[in-house]
Amino acid sequence: MMSRTRSRIAVVGLVAVLCSSTPGFVGVATAAPCAQLDDQRGWGQPVWCAEFDDFLDPNEWAVYDSPGHAGNGRRSPGQLFLGDGALFLYGTPDGTTAGLAARYTQQYGRWETRIRLYPGAGSYHPVALLWPAGGGGGVKPNGGEEIDFLEVIDDPERQRPNFFMHSPQGRQEAHASLDMTTWHTYAVETSPEGVVGYIDGQEWFRSDIAVTTPMSACLQLDWFPGEGSDGEAWMEVDWLRIYALT
Repeated sequence: MMSRTRSRIAVVGLVAVLCSSTPGFVGVATAAPCAQLDDQRGWGQPVWCAEFDDFLDPNEWAVYDSPGHAGNGRRSPGQLFLGDGALFLYGTPDGTTAGLAARYTQQYGRWETRIRLYPGAGSYHPVALLWPAGGGGGVKPNGGEEIDFLEVIDDPERQRPNFFMHSPQGRQEAHASLDMTTWHTYAVETSPEGVVGYIDGQEWFRSDIAVTTPMSACLQLDWFPGEGSDGEAWMEVDWLRIYALT
């Protein structure tokens, strides 16, 4: 009998993403085309979009092919899949997993993504984050800035989202209770006044510390062996949209 994971691959008919790049390289990319959206929050129209309908353009994405987080396991392009208009990141029990970074960068603006998680190994951390340009894929950027606008830690049932902002001034954080096995949107805004985080359009984090460099969005399923239950994990991403600061 096939496992639920293997059955899911067969039923959904996922297609492996056939692209890779130098880990950690993030450059300025031309804007991916965006459909006209209903501007309910006054953010305007996105300047860059990923709808995950067909393939990952290597001109728009840096797909990790490198050692995993802290050198544990492996980030492999073969662990990214596309199907049903979504991107899937899959982590195996031995720590073979996935991550990728958008090449589009901006210092101030808004990033939003729609994500659904599945119950899985607590040792896997699904993460949506901003790195300064040049970070990601195991490359630590200069300046110590990092914004994890969604991170799940040792939470097999995926019920506790966390927000972490790292800066030279230290770490700030927020936590919530949420069933992340259903679809939710997670967003972050950077401006000269600081950083704001949102879940489903509702503010849940605020800091008056502003970022000092252009940032890029990364999607990662990070493996922390020995820091939670073993096993496999899935992370499903419906879309990623980036807005200029109006």
